[in-house]
Amino acid sequence: MKQMSSLQFLEILRRTLNRVDSRLVNHGDKVGYLIYSILTFMRTYSKDEIAEITLLGILHDIGAYKTEEIDDMMEFENSHVWYHSIYGYLFLKNLSKMREKAIPLLYHHLPYKYYEEVGLKEDDIAGLIRLADRIDVITSFNNPEFCEQWIQDNQGTMLSPYWVRVFFSMPNYKELLIQIASKNYTEYSKCMAEDLEYEYDEIENYLTVIAYAIDFRSEFMVLHTVTTVNVSLAIGERMNLSPKELNDLYFGSLLHDVGKISCPVEILEKPGKLTSEEMEIMKDHVVDTRRILEGLINNNILEIAARHHERIDGSGYPDHLKFNDLTRQQRICAVADIVSALVRQRSYKDAFGKEKTIGILTDMDKQGLLDSQVVEVVVNDFDEIMDEVNAYGKEVIEAYEAIQSEYQLLITKYSHLDM
Repeated sequence: MKQMSSLQFLEILRRTLNRVDSRLVNHGDKVGYLIYSILTFMRTYSKDEIAEITLLGILHDIGAYKTEEIDDMMEFENSHVWYHSIYGYLFLKNLSKMREKAIPLLYHHLPYKYYEEVGLKEDDIAGLIRLADRIDVITSFNNPEFCEQWIQDNQGTMLSPYWVRVFFSMPNYKELLIQIASKNYTEYSKCMAEDLEYEYDEIENYLTVIAYAIDFRSEFMVLHTVTTVNVSLAIGERMNLSPKELNDLYFGSLLHDVGKISCPVEILEKPGKLTSEEMEIMKDHVVDTRRILEGLINNNILEIAARHHERIDGSGYPDHLKFNDLTRQQRICAVADIVSALVRQRSYKDAFGKEKTIGILTDMDKQGLLDSQVVEVVVNDFDEIMDEVNAYGKEVIEAYEAIQSEYQLLITKYSHLDM
């Protein structure tokens, strides 16, 4: 995984965020590109600062996962966008390395006229993200000339005069507006992706953030990825996998459900049995996982992630592979995913205890669905494995609870401000 480049990392983010909603295709990437272009022009920010702020721009709508919130975001101004602004800020604050540097996300939809009331300065990065966000939204529905006039008309009320001045001082600002509105936008943004650099630990952290963001869409999925990852590693260690094999297993398990970003929350949280149509939509997540990751990570990690619903008798999906088609790591991740589903609460079931979980795994083993050696490890060391898993899960639960608690406080504090 250490061979992943910043270019590949940014492409994973782009592909993932593009699947949230068709109306947001390339939105985060365009906002990031505008921010990158403006900060590079200014020459007052370091390369590391530009990389961090650009990433903040790319991820600025990470809290937008409900259709009604996306409806609101695509309007010029709407008071409801506090919801995703607050959630996105709290998410990065609690789970990423940005911590308090994520504060601009909280205010990225706040009109400039309220800056003094909330204690923001004219040059706050929130104003830059807001300007970039509005440019993309407006050019999605109008020509660049209209956007330019809208910016001029709204500086000092909706937009920070500081960032408007900086933008209009750029010799190529008109060209930027045309690029953002272009269907060939990605051809222009390549320079950004090639120039930005992120350290290995940063890439790992933000891939984890994306994985947890998908889980946090539903209260019933909060612990799914962290459980799958740590059950996989616990099994792998007991089966004497090499450090390289464990590393691939870690990232394959971490990213195994990244394709669920496009699965409707109503399906994830449905209390009863899914219809055949809903089940097909749910099954598509493994195909989307492959589409997001293919060509961007090593093939072993890709196949661990994309094959976690295969069964060794060929009855799984999407490719109906059998035992000899699947590596040991892939068979481990498949079992870990099942264990996670069994021991955690879901919308359609309570969390199962040790006896019932082991009983189901044993039955699936007898039916020829799972690798017997992998199941044996789980059965023999179940208590110890779950103790290890729950230690990691505790941190995620604490972060989730902190987000929910502070979310309510911030909604109460800021909901009176008209966006």
